[in-house]
Amino acid sequence: MSVMRRGLSFASPIVLASGPAGFGLELAGGLDLRRIGAVTTKTVTPLPKGGNAQPRLVDCPAGALNSIGLENPGFEAFRRDTLPRLDDLPTQVIVSLTGPTAGETAEMLSKVADSVRAVELNLSCPNVTGGLIGASASAVGDYVEAARGVFEGVLLAKLPGDAGDLLKGTEAALDAGADGVTLINSVRGMRIDWRAGRPFLKGVFGGLSGPAILPIALARVYDVRRAFPEAIIIGTGGVTELGSLVEMLMAGADLVGIGFGLMVDPQVGRRLAAELSRWLDERGAPNVAEIQGMAQKGQDDVR
Repeated sequence: MSVMRRGLSFASPIVLASGPAGFGLELAGGLDLRRIGAVTTKTVTPLPKGGNAQPRLVDCPAGALNSIGLENPGFEAFRRDTLPRLDDLPTQVIVSLTGPTAGETAEMLSKVADSVRAVELNLSCPNVTGGLIGASASAVGDYVEAARGVFEGVLLAKLPGDAGDLLKGTEAALDAGADGVTLINSVRGMRIDWRAGRPFLKGVFGGLSGPAILPIALARVYDVRRAFPEAIIIGTGGVTELGSLVEMLMAGADLVGIGFGLMVDPQVGRRLAAELSRWLDERGAPNVAEIQGMAQKGQDDVR
């Protein structure tokens, strides 16, 4: 079940995606994180953010629409109060960061570069003002280049699945020094209260997550894996059960992020790790690598 990438060992391909897992500490008392490959922290910004106004979460068919807005305590509070405790988690930790400019993001990273092993640059949150950084390949390159200048560990760029040219964005990230990408963030959408005649969300638009976006995420992961066979890919979007987990691995993901599923079932990561292990054993597969990228080949049958 273990996955090794760029010198980091992950106990399983399961990653708790940025957002629903908080900083991982919130789950440690009720979830055995030893079966989880990694926890990605909620995104940290230079200054504290209270998030968007309520209401900012609404149910959707096969998912949910959120407009949280990167609520977090700010970088200094994170560095002082949270970061020292993350070493106690029995899993890999990927720290998620973003700032209004490439320079400000790199400045944050420079202050924790010696304390973290992996960083995810969140360049694709649909719920903040200022536009999607990840929609511009040149902006992606700027952020990654600035971050790589101060950080030698595993560096990932989280890119959108519904804005910009994803292949160009990925190429820009890799050329600037990223080890890989996280695909995808939630997809921009909205819902309207038809009884009242107004949008459900205070901010009108939000990010759609859950099984509804699985086909989009699979297509993006498949495309990027085919174009960039050496890149690390964390496939995120709509994975909630064994079938969709296996699909994401077969599409080409090295690791698989779970976000919406964690909100529905906090034990989903542990459960999926156990189910995947049994599924591999039943088919005589010696490791996860046997199925990673299998759909790219289009020949093997695992039944």
